[in-house]
This record gives sequence, C-alpha cells and structure tokens, in this order.
Amino acid sequence: MKSIKKQSGAVLVVGLVMVLVLSVVVIVSSKTTILQQKMTSNLRDKELAFQSAETALRAGEHFLDDSTETALKAIVFDGTTAGYHNYNIVRDLTQESDWQNLTTLESTHALSQVKQKPVYIIEHISGIKPLGGSLQAATPEDSLYYRVTAKSKGGTDASLAILQTVYKK
Repeated sequence: MKSIKKQSGAVLVVGLVMVLVLSVVVIVSSKTTILQQKMTSNLRDKELAFQSAETALRAGEHFLDDSTETALKAIVFDGTTAGYHNYNIVRDLTQESDWQNLTTLESTHALSQVKQKPVYIIEHISGIKPLGGSLQAATPEDSLYYRVTAKSKGGTDASLAILQTVYKK
C-alpha cells in the first residue's frame, strides 16, 4: 500500500494570489481605457465645435467678400434684419448667454455630427480712422470694417466654440 502524503495547499494559495494580481491589473487597465475614451470623446466634441464655428465664420466672410460696398451700405445694421448688428463695445459674445437677444444667421454648410447648426452675426464697426502721414485733422470715416462672430456646438451641449474675426472691405 502506498502512503498518502498530507497536502499543504501551497499550489492553491499561489494560484489564488496570481488570480488576484491579474484581476487588479485588468481592473486598472480597464479604468485607464475608459478614461482615455472619455478624453478622446471630449476632444472630438471640441474639434467638431471648432470646425463647425470655423465654417460659419467663413460663411460670414464670404458674404462680405461677395457683397459690393453699395450693397453693404444699404444694409441696416441694427438687429432688425437677422444677423446684422452695429458694433457695441459693451457686448461680450464669449458666453452663450450673450447670444440670447441677438438675431443670427445660420450657416448653410454644417458638419453632420454637430448638435445644432452653427450661427453667426456680422457687426458693422463705424468710426475707424485710417492711419496716415498727413498733418490734417483726422475725421471719422464711414468705414467698411466688420466683425464676424460665429458660435457652434460640437456633438454635445457642453462643447461650445465661439470665433471672431475683423474684416475690412
């Protein structure tokens, strides 16, 4: 008859420790992967908002570029015509809440994944005096300077891009 040795269970303990270590590694790596996915998604939303606002900004510039000086002088920039306003130094367009009382123009070219179509406004900036070397007294001109401001959201409401440019005709 063979003698049966008493088993101490060392293999079982080593196996359980290895399973525990592997479980911790899997949990940590899955949390890292989820965090990276969220960061990538937020970056995508930010880029969508920026590119969409850029599209609206270019639409405003193309409108100004394609319009004649006579046609631009005929536009009433008081906000009664959608999207056309007089420049107001107090107006701060860096927050979405500042856009609530403004009439806007909608960009016709929009990215398909954005939350809403990008919008823009064109403001007429009056009274700019051009620089010159004359000794004559400077008089305000009827300038053809415009500020185009565009706003867009990305794939979510949390991503907002607001871009501005000054355009001289």
